[in-house]
Amino acid sequence: MLGNRTDVEEVRAQLARQPELFEQALAVAVNHCLAGNALEGRASLRVLVNATIGFEALAALVGKPAKSLHRMLGPRGNPTLGNFAAILAALAAETRVRIGARVERAD
Repeated sequence: MLGNRTDVEEVRAQLARQPELFEQALAVAVNHCLAGNALEGRASLRVLVNATIGFEALAALVGKPAKSLHRMLGPRGNPTLGNFAAILAALAAETRVRIGARVERAD
């Protein structure tokens, strides 16, 4: 998932047709971040925010300016762990999903 306007509109349309895809897309974005691929993870989260609740609503929920949130999830963004967790919590709450972690032994 890339962060350009076409992608946002495409994702918004896909989510309207198949809302269950949101959970999969969010899991992919979070897993990218956890695997050390922060650039792809932030880009995916940015598209999901734009395609769902929007940055203005996210800003109100986390108490940060929308412009700051755009930068955090941008190509050179570097959100603190606290800001990243707040973004995920707000996105999860507004879209009524639960985010959890699972630890598995690598084979």
